[in-house]
Amino acid sequence: MKRLQSIEELDLLPKLQNGDQNAFTALYNKYSNRIYNMLFKLTQSQELTEELLQDTFIILWNKRSDIDPDQSVKSWLHKVAQNEVYQLYRKIARDRKLQEHVVLTFVESYSHTEEGIYYKESQELLEKAMSQLSPQRRQVFQLCRIDGHSYQQVAEIMGISVSTVSNHLVQATGIVRDYIFKSKERIAIIIAVLLCN
Repeated sequence: MKRLQSIEELDLLPKLQNGDQNAFTALYNKYSNRIYNMLFKLTQSQELTEELLQDTFIILWNKRSDIDPDQSVKSWLHKVAQNEVYQLYRKIARDRKLQEHVVLTFVESYSHTEEGIYYKESQELLEKAMSQLSPQRRQVFQLCRIDGHSYQQVAEIMGISVSTVSNHLVQATGIVRDYIFKSKERIAIIIAVLLCN
């Protein structure tokens, strides 16, 4: 396999694998800003970015002996950092309280800075995605996902069964999520994650 590392990496990696903390510090100093910037683009949150950056470098230290000597440390770190973001997204998708926290943080951080530009972007993207739905599915999605009504409440409001509400919501969520994932807006991933229940 072709070596992809810089000369500095070729020197630092064996030292790191032998537990040299100075080598770890040198790699941190060399790559932490790049990894931070990549994480921030994916999360749009300074707090989450700092936490994920720390986790990424903890993994580097803990798995240092597993790194392939022919692999670039920079590429390895990028892959680990991306995996950490995706794991966070999956965790958010499974945890209703965490979803509420992310939404609250998202709205607070963008409504008070830059006059809600990112919140407006997310609302516009969600509206475009919802326009792909049939009228009934759109109404179910609006009532359940946006307005927060229970399946039972939506069934009563719309005069349909709870199972029909559930079916419409599953279909609508899939369509909206797919549309958002295919869009190029930078806030898309956050919205899509919040829809992954």
